[in-house]
Amino acid sequence: MTEGSKNGLSLVNRPLDAVFFDWDYTLAYTKTPENTPAERLAYMFKLAGLPYTQSEIETALQQYRQDVAAGKISAMNQPQKRREIARFYGYLFDYLGEEDKSWSTMERLYGTYAQLPTYLYEDARPTLSLLRDQGYKLGIVSNHSASARPVMERLVGDLVPSSNIIISEEIGVHKPARTIFRRAAACVGSQPPPCLVLIGDNLRVDAIGAVESGNFCGGIWLDRRGKGENQSLPEGVVRITSLKQLAPLLSKELPS
Repeated sequence: MTEGSKNGLSLVNRPLDAVFFDWDYTLAYTKTPENTPAERLAYMFKLAGLPYTQSEIETALQQYRQDVAAGKISAMNQPQKRREIARFYGYLFDYLGEEDKSWSTMERLYGTYAQLPTYLYEDARPTLSLLRDQGYKLGIVSNHSASARPVMERLVGDLVPSSNIIISEEIGVHKPARTIFRRAAACVGSQPPPCLVLIGDNLRVDAIGAVESGNFCGGIWLDRRGKGENQSLPEGVVRITSLKQLAPLLSKELPS
């Protein structure tokens, strides 16, 4: 690949060593029968041993939304860290009247998300297979609980080596911190430093974070919903709407 392009991707002029992926909403997604927030949370609460019905959780969510709208509490957009997610759980616990707000209970609930029914996008395995056959090393970098590892290994373990799966809870640091990207680079490390790209659904945390914090050669924003067509992207970042676009993008000579 050449250095620089009109669509924002800037890779050094040497072979690409490895391609890393985010997990949720990049390679895989969770889905319950009704697939509503209340149903998903009820599923998680049950797994965590918290005895609340879907109806009770829906009422708690309504109270949460009302308090956010009234400015009584602040809502985080796409929280990534355990403490950020635990803060949301804490609000629900207040509305539900749950007295046990210990960190161990929060962690137990946090770990149940990976146990929701999980499916691969239809373009995930074909893309991974194609890239592997083309000689790229593959990996995953995910802000997730350790309980997600067996799910990842079950669904893509034949294509992505376990040693190349980096999970935030296991190493105690989250994207977009520099350390988690360095850990990914170390998995495929060589001298000079390897040329890596990361593909993810979160523009700031995945694509921009990989370039600006991780010093990756490129960050690719997977905008599956197609809402970012007019989004301005920084140097080194490009946007795609399907993983089917990935292999051609990585293999083509980009105009300078």
